Amino acid sequence: MKSILFATLLAIAIPSFAMDDVSDGLPDHIVGDIGAAVYTSNLHIGTEGTQSLALPYAFFDYQRFFARIDEVGIKTFKMGYGYFELGGKINLDTYTVKSSINGTSINRSDPIPLGVGTFQETPIGAFFLNAYHDFGKSKGALYELSYFGEIETFAHVVVYPQVGIERQSSQYANYYYGITPGESVATGYSAYTAPATSNLMAGLMVEIPVVDSWYVNLYGKRKWLGNGINNSPVLNRSFQDNIFVALAYRFK
Repeated sequence: MKSILFATLLAIAIPSFAMDDVSDGLPDHIVGDIGAAVYTSNLHIGTEGTQSLALPYAFFDYQRFFARIDEVGIKTFKMGYGYFELGGKINLDTYTVKSSINGTSINRSDPIPLGVGTFQETPIGAFFLNAYHDFGKSKGALYELSYFGEIETFAHVVVYPQVGIERQSSQYANYYYGITPGESVATGYSAYTAPATSNLMAGLMVEIPVVDSWYVNLYGKRKWLGNGINNSPVLNRSFQDNIFVALAYRFK
């Protein structure tokens, strides 16, 4: 998987030498959206149901710093239609396994994914490619590749369809979805070791202008879990859902 990721990054980087028309300029002021949102997720783990959080919302650039909803980082050198970036993923999901058999809970520390990536805003849509190492307790790796299209509809409402794939290493998947023999005794679940797995994703964001520079953003994403996770006894569904509703002001 690492060799595939490196080859993809290299393929994106090579055309940059011939792209003299792409600006290297970085904004000296905030450009993008800042506001507030309600984030809701359902991981379908054990008896835990839907969880919601009211938090700030941000999708903006300022000089080399960027924030993209659940990702923050620094842009380094120019690469294709974007930059080679150093960043981290903000995970809003709570990994608590509460047994549906006896009610015993097992707490999993939230991941701390830090790594490299790139955001390529091309004429045919936007590509996000990231490779993270979890500096949390799993010590595993997380890879993400997503594509967003852009379709303007009526009354300046813009729709952004999303497709993507996520790859979790065996250490990452096993920490969050595996069950050790000791945990099996405590929870009543069968012991399980989760292997590396790939998960498919599809989502949709709708951007609705409200007044002046204010916008409402609606987003929903479903992740279909690969067999390495889907076979885990802690899961009660083969998919996970994330949605949010945001009200944001656009800085230009």
